[in-house]
Amino acid sequence: MKNNILLFIVFITSVSIYAQKPVLSEDFTFEMGEKYKRIKSYNTYNIASGNRMVSIKKGRTDMTIQRFTLDDLKEDIKRRQIIEDKGEFQTVMKMGNKAVVFYTSKDRAFAQNISLTGSIAEKPILVGSDRDNVARDCGFKSTYGFDAGGRINQFVFKKSFDETKLLVLFRVKTANDKSDEIGISVYDASLTPIWQRKVRLPYPTAQIENEDFTIDNEGNFYMTASIFGKDSNDKDKLKDSFRTEVFKIMENPKDITKSTIDIPGKSVLDAVIGLDKNGKIRVSGFYVDNADKTEASGIFSARLDTTGIVKSIIKNDFPSEKVQQYALEREERVNEGTQKAKDKKNFEDLKVNDIVYTADGSMVLLGEQRYVESFTTSSSSGSRTTYTYFYRDIIASKLTEDGTIAWFHKLPKHQIATRGKSSLSYYNFKRNNKHYLFYIDDFTNLKRSFNENPTRYFDGKKEFLYLTSYTIDDATGEVIKEPILTGSDIRNARLDLLEVTKVGTPSKKDMIFEAYDGKKSNLLLKVSVEE
Repeated sequence: MKNNILLFIVFITSVSIYAQKPVLSEDFTFEMGEKYKRIKSYNTYNIASGNRMVSIKKGRTDMTIQRFTLDDLKEDIKRRQIIEDKGEFQTVMKMGNKAVVFYTSKDRAFAQNISLTGSIAEKPILVGSDRDNVARDCGFKSTYGFDAGGRINQFVFKKSFDETKLLVLFRVKTANDKSDEIGISVYDASLTPIWQRKVRLPYPTAQIENEDFTIDNEGNFYMTASIFGKDSNDKDKLKDSFRTEVFKIMENPKDITKSTIDIPGKSVLDAVIGLDKNGKIRVSGFYVDNADKTEASGIFSARLDTTGIVKSIIKNDFPSEKVQQYALEREERVNEGTQKAKDKKNFEDLKVNDIVYTADGSMVLLGEQRYVESFTTSSSSGSRTTYTYFYRDIIASKLTEDGTIAWFHKLPKHQIATRGKSSLSYYNFKRNNKHYLFYIDDFTNLKRSFNENPTRYFDGKKEFLYLTSYTIDDATGEVIKEPILTGSDIRNARLDLLEVTKVGTPSKKDMIFEAYDGKKSNLLLKVSVEE
């Protein structure tokens, strides 16, 4: 009897501890707007500038455009619009002080400017077409900076680093024994053409895997690709030998500039193209050891010269003491039964989420363990495949200009969903020499240490949402985990959905989130950095 009473007291005490309102971060303040009727949609894009924001919601056959004033976080109902979707909706991005909607119709791509202030949706402009057959799959694997974690279709759209130019890219249907032909079109911010051409890539389709792509501020095109040593319809970077090359393509001259990212004994696992603070194009990411490609083993950054040739590479392996520490902690969790032995290894399936370059030549690489699992069932009526999406641990590391790893962290996170990305992953906001990595977490993880296996957060589960941050001091690497806001802070609303990567950023200190209360209403949340 005494033991039962003792267990009951322990249970009540633990519940009481977790039920207490957590102490929110002092680095932030937040405001909330009035609730407004929720509009059901397949996807939402929020574009903010100054004191205005437009929210574009894609429905089945149309788009609803909502405009907000950020001074009071209210919707301007008179400027709400419903626009017929005349094709296959693709994405939305900010160009200048406008939102641009992209959609396709057959083998053509269109862009439509949407005003943030007035009730103006301009006439769609043709930005991509071809007399040849445009391939249904553009052939590029990376979605970094495009619609990360999403699917790439016929046409892809990307803006320059200064947001003054637009790239529209597609692939012409090509036989496997021939080289891919890609179509490149570059426009200015007003969607006026600057240059366009079709380019035959220098390797057969069976030997090349196109990966990241971008344009610089002058409108020159860059792409990375893995080049395999033998023809294959099922290229496997974990099993096959390959090298990574970067191409620079301009309007003139017509020749493609090729350069290899050569890291002896290593292969590039995942890398993205960026622009550093000195105006140099860099390719940065994770590499693996050729002897064992199952886990990433280090980070690198390759700097290109003005011609597109790799000029220098800085690199370093993950710190061995950290690797050993994480391996021992994983082994302890497996032994105590809090983690499954068949679970992913610490550095499997790493993807680059963000690269932050600094003026002193260093960089901060932010990655994530991200993967999808499928499960197929069969019955008399046929087979059915379901997918589970995993967004797990964060890898954060700073690499100095001389190749020293200033700090390195594996930050525990375990998010899963069955309907795509939704509220998963994280958003990086740098301010006051700190990196704030915002993500939605299960409330029980607020009190867990970094070496414990986190409780899984299920997207769409009916529970209070906790917006949490891993906060990293850029100079020292010191990291803390802190709550930013909870459902009980928002007028006691049981917030059902908050997509952190769909944030609007009207300034360098403000973030605007749209939240759903789980019933019939949305509301805007303004989270601001304290100066």
